[in-house]
Amino acid sequence: MVGDDACTTFIELLKRMMDIFSSMEERKRNQAGKKIKPPKIKLGKLSKSDFRKLQKAGFDIKYVTVPAEKSAEVEKNLLKMGGSFFKTEVGDSNNAVFAVPASQIDMIQSALKHAVAKDLQENPDKIAVKDGKDLIDTEDIGLVRRVMTDCDIPVVTFKNDDDKYMNFVPKEFEGQYSKALKEAQEIKKQVDGIDVTRYEQTAPLDDLGYEAFVVPQDEAEEIYAAAKADNLEVSFVKQGENVAVMYDSDISEKVEKARQEYKDSLEMSEEYIIDVYDNIITLDMAKLNIEELNTADTYFMRVPNTKGQDYIRIKQSDSELINGGKTLKSELDFDKQYPVYDSSGKVKRAVNGSELAGYFNTRNRRINKDTAVYKYGTQGGELRRIDLFNSKKNELISVKMGSCTEMSAALRERGLNGKTIQKLLEDIHKELNDKQKEIFGFAAEKTEIVYADIPNIGEYLAQSQLSQTVIGKAECIGEIPKDSGSKCCVLDNNTNKFAVIPVMPVSEVRSMLTQMGYSEISAKEIADKVVRSYRETDISGDFEINEEKSQTVKPERYDTHNAELADMGYYRYGGSTVIIKDDAESYRYMQIEKDTPMSEVEKALREDFGLIDDVSVAVAMKQLVNDGYISDAKTKETDESRVCQVSGNMIEVTSKQDGSSAMMPMDRIDTDILQNMGISEKGANEIKKSFEKNIRDRKTPDKQKLSELKSYAADKIKELSNAVKDKAVSLGRNKGGQEH
Repeated sequence: MVGDDACTTFIELLKRMMDIFSSMEERKRNQAGKKIKPPKIKLGKLSKSDFRKLQKAGFDIKYVTVPAEKSAEVEKNLLKMGGSFFKTEVGDSNNAVFAVPASQIDMIQSALKHAVAKDLQENPDKIAVKDGKDLIDTEDIGLVRRVMTDCDIPVVTFKNDDDKYMNFVPKEFEGQYSKALKEAQEIKKQVDGIDVTRYEQTAPLDDLGYEAFVVPQDEAEEIYAAAKADNLEVSFVKQGENVAVMYDSDISEKVEKARQEYKDSLEMSEEYIIDVYDNIITLDMAKLNIEELNTADTYFMRVPNTKGQDYIRIKQSDSELINGGKTLKSELDFDKQYPVYDSSGKVKRAVNGSELAGYFNTRNRRINKDTAVYKYGTQGGELRRIDLFNSKKNELISVKMGSCTEMSAALRERGLNGKTIQKLLEDIHKELNDKQKEIFGFAAEKTEIVYADIPNIGEYLAQSQLSQTVIGKAECIGEIPKDSGSKCCVLDNNTNKFAVIPVMPVSEVRSMLTQMGYSEISAKEIADKVVRSYRETDISGDFEINEEKSQTVKPERYDTHNAELADMGYYRYGGSTVIIKDDAESYRYMQIEKDTPMSEVEKALREDFGLIDDVSVAVAMKQLVNDGYISDAKTKETDESRVCQVSGNMIEVTSKQDGSSAMMPMDRIDTDILQNMGISEKGANEIKKSFEKNIRDRKTPDKQKLSELKSYAADKIKELSNAVKDKAVSLGRNKGGQEH
């Protein structure tokens, strides 16, 4: 019965298939430049036995587009395999659509393979095989299929062993296929360039009234200190290792100043390279090691800055090879005596570690003759020191190894600000060993941030970051909504334009995107991307989340006790109405588009849906007339009534006095009923007479034509007579003017 679960499921199947054909027809209309004439009435049916097979196989339905010329063979193969399906074909479309259970998707693929294999064997020159460099990636095949279907190009697709897809195309469609494939690639590029942000709007993006962002812990501490010093109301919320910062827009300039000062100090501190010089020495093995004089437990090394005159032995146990064996690292004891050798390995003299270290640490390797060198406590060639080299300024600050207070004083004298000095002290501290850290004595300043509890801080962050991304930087399409609630921002980086739309069903998103200028297929792809950004709480029965699910359609029942219409219903679909009939053997459907002639609809209802009674036909057609789908239904209005033709021989009269209505045959109009509805006797008789005349005219068309011809001739004679009179008057006036 119409309205029950089974019939509703059939309608959902039908609607999904109509969606596919609707896309094809829309594309054809656009390509034709004007509206083409599709079939006005589309008819079809699904036997209930086949429907039960579909139910038994499971109602996870997949929709497969098959070349129309292969559909009969695919259907035959499916039946042999015991498959369940529902097939539709429309007019001169190049494709048919099969609805099959997901569990049988391999079966229809197999049926297609058989059909294609047969074609390749019998007509190999008629099919183009798109493989090799023309294979389609898994991530792109869905879009390619949709574009091919929209273009009504008959394509058969199979997956190969490498999880790529090859297409089989009739030769006569090869040019269209190449063009459509290029379109798919362009759409993919377009969609990839679109960012979608789903957020909860508390205020319009262009008038938030606050700013919020996430910063590292150390920057948050700087902002906190600045806010505390200036008594600014700034909220801080812990976000893992980082911190979310939020404040009113009216103090943004002060907060931004604190942030900029921190960034500047950070950048300035990063300009300095830190070198720590102490009793640690490093030697280049390639340049300074004399391998032939090495022993089992020592390296024989040339002492730098001695012109090749002095050499030392370094125990392997007191040293370490670093940099992949390229450099030898060792530690000198300043109080210990070290033997110095000549180039042959004979001892020349002995020197203490302090003197020996001087040969290694005399000069920073980063400086040149133009470098400005500033020494603090290292004027006498102090070996233990910390050098800070700035390559941008070509400047070296050399400070004797000591406390962080001495280092801070030296840096302040060089003009560095407090924030930069603090950051450099932290960096130096990290470079020191434990013994050196004790001497340096640095302790980082601790700022204890007081954190706020803002449960929905994530929503505020999303809005603020979105506002900073688009406001003033991209062109807004339409208006930014003022109301609060769930919203999606669609930012097209290809055009640098954005739009803010409410969270709504995918069909409405597509419609809105189409109005914004996107093509039908682009709008579909972008809409799917928008819907994928939705949250679970956004999803309800009214939302079409993907292409496999659609809005549930509930058919309307005819408002009548007519037995012939008891198993019929209808629903509106796009620019058409679909009438459903649930009879004993099958589900039948009839799709009627706008501006369909009345005679065609009446004929289809009688011949294809089997309606017999005039009243039954009239009731069904009345709904189509009221909705504007029938193009030639005549209507007449008076002060008392409205008369509407609802079929070839039935009218409906509605009283303007009480709104009551009555349906009756044109040739048997009951004036008593009309008067009971509040229509005057005169008015009722006029209605009756007008239709009696209409019927007589239809019965005697020759007399009607003769009457019309006489009337036409009389009008023309009268028109000619008036023209002659006007010309005579004009001539008289002209003569009078000449005599004067």
